[in-house]
Amino acid sequence: MLHLRSVLTAFTLALALHAVPANAGPQAEALGQCFVNSTTAAEKETLSRWLFVVLAQQPEVRDLASIPDATKVETDRAMAKLVERMVTAACRGPAQQTLLQEGQAGLSQSLEVFGQAAARKIFAEPSVVSAANGFTRYIDMARIVQSFLLIQFGR
Repeated sequence: MLHLRSVLTAFTLALALHAVPANAGPQAEALGQCFVNSTTAAEKETLSRWLFVVLAQQPEVRDLASIPDATKVETDRAMAKLVERMVTAACRGPAQQTLLQEGQAGLSQSLEVFGQAAARKIFAEPSVVSAANGFTRYIDMARIVQSFLLIQFGR
């Protein structure tokens, strides 16, 4: 039996670190793309909500979002249902091939590919892009330019 919990843990850590799958094999890459291409709009929303709930648990940001336990459980259940559907139905063949040829690491890497695609979708949303760029209005560009000029002139 596949240890789905450890696969999901690796998936979560990869997302949190914005890691690119190291040496993702061809089967893992294909399975990740199958996940991306096989999710419905509602499932993509489930994934986005799950990512938010998971990332909000990080100690450094935990104070920024208060998520009720019932919502966490509901989100985890929805994510479990999504992963089950992907592995047992929508992407069953590629999942089997990945497990046979690349083992559990391949399955984990395919979930990383899936999560990264979701993160790209989130960061393509104009309101998210605007929020992500919000800090730039406080940057002292003169100081940055001066720093580069000093480097150029050997100071």
